[in-house]
Amino acid sequence: MGGHQTMKIEGRIGEVEVLVLIDSGASHNFISPQVTNALGLKVTHVPVKSIKLGDGHKITSKGVCEGIVMQLDTVNIKVDALVLKLGGLDKVLGVSWLSTLGEIVMDWNALSMQFIHNGEKVKVCSQSRRHEAHSYLNVFLGDKLHKGGDGWWWSLQQQMEESQVSIPYALTGILQQFQEVFNDQIQLPPERTQ
Repeated sequence: MGGHQTMKIEGRIGEVEVLVLIDSGASHNFISPQVTNALGLKVTHVPVKSIKLGDGHKITSKGVCEGIVMQLDTVNIKVDALVLKLGGLDKVLGVSWLSTLGEIVMDWNALSMQFIHNGEKVKVCSQSRRHEAHSYLNVFLGDKLHKGGDGWWWSLQQQMEESQVSIPYALTGILQQFQEVFNDQIQLPPERTQ
């Protein structure tokens, strides 16, 4: 049969809920740049690391975020993660994390996993269906924006809009003609519906 399996779970970084994909086919752990920016996590720039996606495309990491403390159910874990655009996800935990757990019991039908952490048996279950369509960080940021918050998200959005680069008119024809070559929106494939 072969192949790898995935499972979405609810996690927490600090006070913010995040949507985490446990992926037995991912060699590394990944975190969304939106999460690192919004939570002020330190990103260490490293030599460019090219990541090959399941569909064959290669994208480059924006750096590494070290020592991320996350809560998964009742367990606190500490992981390093490459910064990478993840579409609707906040975090991916791959084999680099799974391999630290020792023996794991996976129930792919029930979408749950069990392992021993600090001498205690831990069971982590897939996320509930109520939040499946949205990244938890996006929900958190949306709440901050709509409630007024402290204005940091609005400020970040303004800075991003102001930093947009204008493209000289002479180049726009070439860019349109070879749009596929210059497209920088390559990311993980869209989420499948079941």
